Amino acid sequence: MTTYININGDVRDASSLTVPADRTFRGAWQFNGAAVEIDMTAAREIHKDNLRAERKPELEKLDVAYMKALEQGGDTAAIAAEKQTLRDVTDDARIAAASTPDELKALTLEVLTA
Repeated sequence: MTTYININGDVRDASSLTVPADRTFRGAWQFNGAAVEIDMTAAREIHKDNLRAERKPELEKLDVAYMKALEQGGDTAAIAAEKQTLRDVTDDARIAAASTPDELKALTLEVLTA
């Protein structure tokens, strides 16, 4: 059975290619001769989308905490600051500076918000 790799409509036999073992950034794959490489610009965008999905439930929890604090007349500054920290993770300069997929994968939500 032959396995094919389709990247944007360009279909090639996988047996003749060097393919990344890690599929984390599969959407960023591009052909380069007999190799499949990761387009780091596209990988950064995939990583940002993954971070957005990961932070969403955290932001929702903070929204509830914020509303409760408002209703009780409490201080919301710390909650607002935490929400902003989560919003800012996709603009972190370390994402733009990552030069390999492994460097990018190491930039987890926990690392970026520490």
